[in-house]
Amino acid sequence: MKPAVLVVDDDPAIVELLRSHLSTDFDVVATTDPWRASELARVRRFDVHLYDLSMDPLPGLELLLLTLAAAPDTPVVLMTGEPTVERAVESLRAGATDLLLKPLRFDSIAETLKKAIAKASGRRRDGSMRLGAVHDALTRAVEAKDPTTSGHGERVRHLCAVVGTAIGLSRRELEILDSAAALHDIGKIGVPDAVLCKPGALTPAEYELIKRHPEVGGRILEPIPGMDEVRRCVVAHHERWDGKGYPNGTGGRDISTPGRVLILAEVFDALAHARSYKPAWPRAQIETFFVERSGTHFDPELTTSFLDLLRADFEKLVHLPVASNGNGNGAHKVNGGNGNGGAHSAHA
Repeated sequence: MKPAVLVVDDDPAIVELLRSHLSTDFDVVATTDPWRASELARVRRFDVHLYDLSMDPLPGLELLLLTLAAAPDTPVVLMTGEPTVERAVESLRAGATDLLLKPLRFDSIAETLKKAIAKASGRRRDGSMRLGAVHDALTRAVEAKDPTTSGHGERVRHLCAVVGTAIGLSRRELEILDSAAALHDIGKIGVPDAVLCKPGALTPAEYELIKRHPEVGGRILEPIPGMDEVRRCVVAHHERWDGKGYPNGTGGRDISTPGRVLILAEVFDALAHARSYKPAWPRAQIETFFVERSGTHFDPELTTSFLDLLRADFEKLVHLPVASNGNGNGAHKVNGGNGNGGAHSAHA
């Protein structure tokens, strides 16, 4: 039986050339639609994948991350017509097995794919997996997708650790919370760049697109073994205690305790740091915000504990040590939306 290869390029002519040249040695499934490819990667086992880096609306590097989430031990070879050292390093760090340069040398592509399959087979035999690498790649992808929110994910991650420890979460719950905080915005991969990075106000229709990102994040994480509890937190990070959040209207203790901590920490970071439409809020304004929304947006018991931390050392919560120091100016107001000065923004 021939090994199966999934070929993706948004140029139909290249897709047909690759199909023709590879069909002798491979069972070729080819498409010009990267979103279709991401679905195929979820439902079918391929021996190797071959993607172009520069595709619209889903670039090859992001498709690579979705593929590795669904099938972490499947080799992915990327193609590019814009070779740079930075691009090669970025691709290989994200988990690509190899990088082919355009114009393609069709006589060598099959050999490259066969070597990638052999390399992956060796990894499977010796028991090594790339789940850790996948987690790291997905974490980097969150801010690579929306660089205007640089630092937000790391700040939320550190804040969750402080709050989770203070309220006595178990070691397992803290581990779940750490991964969920790092990955909570991974669903932004599914939001068009034109909407995600729009400098002005969002229209109601654009806001609805943004609101899809918790669900998209859940779909990305669903195939990864051992991530069910993390995935539930990611899906719920815009829910509310009173059940009036999104995407599912889940409320109260139906949201896990780590999930409720993430909701609170994510909103605090959105308020405490500058956004494109507002400066960072001062302590008194943030404190009032949480007091007023205790029992509606936030778990009241958790809010009480968090307010104790805030009153004890506000500056520490705002300036927790992080790996990057972006100013997070990515959130939007919404024309016709119901955001309260950014706390309900899907960009937070």
